[in-house]
Amino acid sequence: MSPEVVRGVLESYARAWATNDKALLLSVFAEDCEWADPVGTPPFKGHAGVSKFWDFAHQDATRQMTPVVHRIVACANEGILQFTMQVRIPASNQGLDLMIIDRFVINEAGKIKLAQAYWDPGSISVPAGMQMFAPNIDEAYEKS
Repeated sequence: MSPEVVRGVLESYARAWATNDKALLLSVFAEDCEWADPVGTPPFKGHAGVSKFWDFAHQDATRQMTPVVHRIVACANEGILQFTMQVRIPASNQGLDLMIIDRFVINEAGKIKLAQAYWDPGSISVPAGMQMFAPNIDEAYEKS
């Protein structure tokens, strides 16, 4: 698989978050995908799992999420996306900046088969002048 194909998939993934486009996000994932965010938590499986994670992340209509891409590395059928997800909730003056390193494995059809997000508490910072926004990832598993 060419680096251009892998890079294109990762760029589409980031664009889906930047443009609030759930359909685009689902289109880059394989039907049988797994996504651990972060690694060590139970993976979200298939399009239903990806949709569940998206709905958790977008449960508040006033929540603004902006991925700031720092680097994309493409090797064979794998890619690394290093970015900061800027989350803002202006109405409550809350926010967070989450530095993430995502690892992706792309299948023969050019879809994400495996997504692994690497981040820990040291990856989180609070934007100046804002209060900490602390989402509860457990809620993502509780949503039906």
